[in-house]
Amino acid sequence: MIQTSTFHLKDIFESIDLRLSPRYFFIIRKIKDIESSSYLKIKSLGDITDYVISGSYISKYSSDGTPYLRVGNVKTCELNLNKDDLVYINEKEIKIPDKIKTKEGDIIIGRTAVLGFASLVNNLSKDFIISQHLTRLHTQKIPTGYLVAFLNSSLFKEQMDVASYGITRIELTHQQLKETKIVLPDGKNLAIINELIMNADKKHIEAVNKLNFAMEIFGEALAINHQEIDEEKTYKVDSGDLTDILTPKFYYPKYLNTLKKVKRKFKTLKLGEIADIKRGDEVGSENYRKYINKKDSDVPFIRTSDLINYEIDNYSDYYIDEDIYKELKQDLKDGDIIYTKDGKIGLLAILTSEDKCILASGLVRIRIKKELDPYYVFLALSTSIGYYQAMQRVVIAATLPHLQQERLEEIEIPIIDSRTRDKISQLVKEAFELKTEKKKLMREALEKVEELLK
Repeated sequence: MIQTSTFHLKDIFESIDLRLSPRYFFIIRKIKDIESSSYLKIKSLGDITDYVISGSYISKYSSDGTPYLRVGNVKTCELNLNKDDLVYINEKEIKIPDKIKTKEGDIIIGRTAVLGFASLVNNLSKDFIISQHLTRLHTQKIPTGYLVAFLNSSLFKEQMDVASYGITRIELTHQQLKETKIVLPDGKNLAIINELIMNADKKHIEAVNKLNFAMEIFGEALAINHQEIDEEKTYKVDSGDLTDILTPKFYYPKYLNTLKKVKRKFKTLKLGEIADIKRGDEVGSENYRKYINKKDSDVPFIRTSDLINYEIDNYSDYYIDEDIYKELKQDLKDGDIIYTKDGKIGLLAILTSEDKCILASGLVRIRIKKELDPYYVFLALSTSIGYYQAMQRVVIAATLPHLQQERLEEIEIPIIDSRTRDKISQLVKEAFELKTEKKKLMREALEKVEELLK
């Protein structure tokens, strides 16, 4: 559909960077139409924030220390704290100014590469360091939860789509960010949306704590002293110990000896014996739609980068037409375990009633059929016991790490005592019930913001 709009030369000179962009002026017109509403106000982001501070470039990472947040850590409403997606800074070696550390209640947004997402800082992510590609902002002038929700809205994404520019990559300046328009409803709607987001954040924290507790219990039950297992840089393998896998990593002593210690103490079951495993599908990039172009009926397309914090990201980078979703018939159910087998190997999630999605070919669905509870299996796969076995079997296909499905089926799950298993399963189940509630609250908040913008 062709759209037309009239604008004047003075409008160009009044824009931040003297731009002649049709999309820019269509959005300006849309904002003016919203402002004509009797109960909606428009404010610039700079007018409603107490501070807007960008991070710093730090080149030297450490194996542990203070987490250093980068663009990939910023997701819809919450930070991605996957261990594989975090790097660390040793503050004993590098002095870090306080201004580039997160504070509880801050909002983090990216200003390059991927724009249009905002994450809330809570007690799980305070005092982290932010990179030069991130900005932290804070407000006491409007409810923080509402601002987080708006900064994940279609209107904010559209503004980011036209505000950013760069020679080789998109870049957002401080001035452009401060001039971004924020739609403010009446006090009642502000309070409702804020409460939904803040309650969702509480559920998120509770869920993470329960999962961490379950992992502690599992580790105590195994009672494996990892410090006693050497990490040899060089090693040899006797010909009699060779199997049909002829990659050095399979025989890495730390991986082999950890599993040997487990098997001396516990019976194990192979994943293929207790689960039905099915690979996702590739739909073709020509079918991808970004958030600002998607239809209401479109379905999130989940790739390996869309598994965050042990769940699927319902606000993924790409969406697919619902007709393709129906054609694929991927047979996904609540309680299914999702596992990444390509790229970043071993990321996990459990599907909830809030998750309607299409899995890409780099993921598999694991459905536990018998003997063990899926929540227990998920937890075992999430720990070093599951991870080491996966890493043993990874091969490089061209440049991409890859775990074949038949190798995934060989991973062994230790069977600890039933009482402890039940305790772990209950904790994990409760964690995902909280995640389901969180997703529902977040969805309701974001939908309410979109309703205001219609």
